[in-house]
Amino acid sequence: MTTGTQLPTLYMGIDGGGTACRVRLADAQGRVLAEARSGSANVFQSADISWQSINEATELALQQADLPAQARQSLVVAAGLAGSEFDSASERFLAREHGFARFDLYNDGQIACVGAHGGDDGTLLIVGTGIIGFNFCAGEWRRVSGWGFPLDDAASGAWLGLQAVRKALAQRDGLADSTALTQAVWSHFDDSASGLIGWAQSARSVDYGLFAPLVTQGYVQGDVHAQAIVAEQINVLNAQLDALQQPMLPLVVQGGLADFVCPLLADRHRQLLRNPQGDALDGALSLARQGSTH
Repeated sequence: MTTGTQLPTLYMGIDGGGTACRVRLADAQGRVLAEARSGSANVFQSADISWQSINEATELALQQADLPAQARQSLVVAAGLAGSEFDSASERFLAREHGFARFDLYNDGQIACVGAHGGDDGTLLIVGTGIIGFNFCAGEWRRVSGWGFPLDDAASGAWLGLQAVRKALAQRDGLADSTALTQAVWSHFDDSASGLIGWAQSARSVDYGLFAPLVTQGYVQGDVHAQAIVAEQINVLNAQLDALQQPMLPLVVQGGLADFVCPLLADRHRQLLRNPQGDALDGALSLARQGSTH
């Protein structure tokens, strides 16, 4: 175990969400000393639980690295935590003493962006059930979307499902033709309009997202409604990227719909596509070392 009163500066990245809190501990040379995992760390849901998870994961990481508990005071930390984009939540979370040498709070998408580009400037678009985009350039951030369904998240999987359900209702009213897509939606509800409307009263983004594969499959199979929905989706994605890409930077697209949408993007965006160089914890460690503001 490391002894003595003078401990070297160490760096720790934290990636926290509703399911788990992951930490990665590294030295000044970038060597990974330990990784640990604990419970959820969504600051919007609970500042208390988030700190509890961070404290548990930090303690585990220090133990794995054979470092004393007081080494916490030497840790420079960058944490990407879900829910931190809400000012009231982040203020509650940051109101308490953290006991680290430094603690910078980011959104979990921000650290994913930096990690995807190996610590360099770049843009990340995450297209799954929800959608969010970040651009990191010269220490400054741009963001699009991610404000939550149904108010936002246009072009996401939940949005695709919503369009499919709306098209099925339009078909029932005689405002749209019947196609394989509308038939598949009605099949899910046993051809019952009251069943669909009853479901919609409590349906969440993840529930609408279950219909997204009907749209992507229908697009490939030439369904006219699916093709129109996807055409609108791609227009939205291109517009989002136009807003993000100022200046134009290398682009990484991730999420469950990434493989589907990437070949359909406009040439100006497709030619900038790159494979991710690292993960969110890599990004958090990079930000910890950079000491960047957000």
